[in-house]
Amino acid sequence: MAETVEILFKKLMGSDNPLEQIQAAYALSNHPSKKRALNSLIKGLVIPDADVKLTILDILLEPDFFGEKIVLPVSNLLNDEDSEVKKHAAEILGTTKDKRVVASLIHTLSDENPEVRHTIMSALSNIGDKSASSALESFMKSENWEDRFYAIDAIGMLAKKSSIPIFLQAFSDPNPKVRENAVLSVGHYNYHQIVERLLSLLEDDAIEVQAAAAYILGDFECKSAVKPLIDFCKSNSKDLVLVSLESLSKIKDPESIPAIIKVLNHPALEVSAAAQETLDVFDNSVLVEPLVDAMKKDVIIEYLQHRIQKFPSPKGKRFNIRRYIRGLQLPIWMESLLDEIIISYREE
Repeated sequence: MAETVEILFKKLMGSDNPLEQIQAAYALSNHPSKKRALNSLIKGLVIPDADVKLTILDILLEPDFFGEKIVLPVSNLLNDEDSEVKKHAAEILGTTKDKRVVASLIHTLSDENPEVRHTIMSALSNIGDKSASSALESFMKSENWEDRFYAIDAIGMLAKKSSIPIFLQAFSDPNPKVRENAVLSVGHYNYHQIVERLLSLLEDDAIEVQAAAAYILGDFECKSAVKPLIDFCKSNSKDLVLVSLESLSKIKDPESIPAIIKVLNHPALEVSAAAQETLDVFDNSVLVEPLVDAMKKDVIIEYLQHRIQKFPSPKGKRFNIRRYIRGLQLPIWMESLLDEIIISYREE
């Protein structure tokens, strides 16, 4: 016979053995009376042992227990002595998106443990209350680059227009990882001054910052980025070429087609496949002509032209190259292209 909630609660609160307490917590999580079990688990959050509290927090994330009722009891753990407990509590509070805990989370930003601070920043960004902006922005002056890294990410999620100067400052951060994260976090800030700085970051010293700027400018469908993105398609960095192709596929400027066609010959199969996918976004009306032009410049086609010019059929022989081509039963488009080459040769 299954033990009652009352018996399990006594084991949870009365035992001095953390292992027994954890077993009691799991037994409560499996008890059919979920409402009564939840009340017992919430009361168990005052148990001194950190492992027991962490176990209960994990259980409270389960669908049967996760809800408004756990918010305030969990927020009390932001004052816990154990850093792991504080971090887990903050993660859960961020998941609840309950604005009642914003003030408590902001207060905990002063925690000495950087991992706790960074988890709090993430929780505040998940909740999305713009009132947290000022507290987060203050960390952009921190000497700890990780503070600045996580803070700018959270600020970006809050999408507060008044934070634009903070991003402009972060784009010049001495640490490239902070600059990169600032760029990747600016997706909600499609404003002129931001775009201008992103364009300048395409020339950043760090290739990861260049790639981040290329990616976001693609999201912004920025036509001004097309030329530098075309230049990136010639880069020795496979990752930079890939991100440039992705952005060009979003901007869809026909001017980029010839450069993308050249990438079809890239030695890395992953890159050449990405070039094909990028070309797929364009309509035939703008794609066919540059494709044909590129094929005319192909080394094999160029040699065929050379062959026709240098070694024409001797007079008196009945070899007709156009008739011969048709006899090969090539695809119509290829036959037409070869026909055009022969015509252009004769015109010359």
